[in-house]
Amino acid sequence: MAPQAGRGATSVLLLFSTLFVAGWSLEISELRGPQMIQNGSETSVVLDCDYKLSDSESADGLVVKWFFNNEPSPVYQWIPSKKPQDLGVLKGKLDLTWTVSDHEAKKHRALHILRPTTELSGEYTCTVSTFNEERSMRKSLVVFVPEKSITLTESKSVDEKSVLIECEARGVFPEPTLKLFQGSETDTTEIEDVNVKTMLSGEGVFDISAKKLIADRDLQNTPTIIECELGIKDTDYKRKKRVIYYPDGYTGPRITSAEVKEVSEEIPGNTASRSVVLDVWCLFALAATILHLH
Repeated sequence: MAPQAGRGATSVLLLFSTLFVAGWSLEISELRGPQMIQNGSETSVVLDCDYKLSDSESADGLVVKWFFNNEPSPVYQWIPSKKPQDLGVLKGKLDLTWTVSDHEAKKHRALHILRPTTELSGEYTCTVSTFNEERSMRKSLVVFVPEKSITLTESKSVDEKSVLIECEARGVFPEPTLKLFQGSETDTTEIEDVNVKTMLSGEGVFDISAKKLIADRDLQNTPTIIECELGIKDTDYKRKKRVIYYPDGYTGPRITSAEVKEVSEEIPGNTASRSVVLDVWCLFALAATILHLH
């Protein structure tokens, strides 16, 4: 009986090993596509679900599905023996004739989205399945609307012992963030306990404001850079605006009205590289003030 038990255990082990190896024959290697695009700026965008099949795995039983956010039903489905289908929120918004590969089991794996707009901003899940297994991978796509305007103001209190900092941005999508900073050109720190309010407008975009009252005694008796930073959640989108505040009792040189105007303009950003270019006038004016103090 013992040898039979041994043979039975060996058979079970071989079966388990076969299933284990087969279980790794399908693999999604990469889900490619942009992280963010500006609303109305692209004629199309591609989300590509690149997967690998083993030599023994054929297109028989292969199904590629795409899901949007947490919806239980797919927004795209392709079975190699059939034409691809656009469904749900992507109905009528895909180029179903477009192919990403010449491989018969991969040619329609990708989404070719036409003229993407804000309602297509969200999380996309690619699911690839065969008769034996299934694999999934997720990727977020943010279709953003840049702000229509951003303003940063500072105003003295009635007793002139404190300053009210107010920053406001309008017409942003998706939900933005707004932070205030103070300090010098080389060292700024985030201001805590800022009163931030966000409101969704009837146009489906967000308005956001941030306010903070700061006592002059909490600032050094030198010109202080006040910075407002606008961001969009889940992206590296950034816009900054700066003003220079002079605390009560400061008697040093001040920036001329022309220089203040330059400093107050929106600091430009390169949306391709997501970098922020600092205002040259701000650098020059602050350096001149510091040199005068020393």
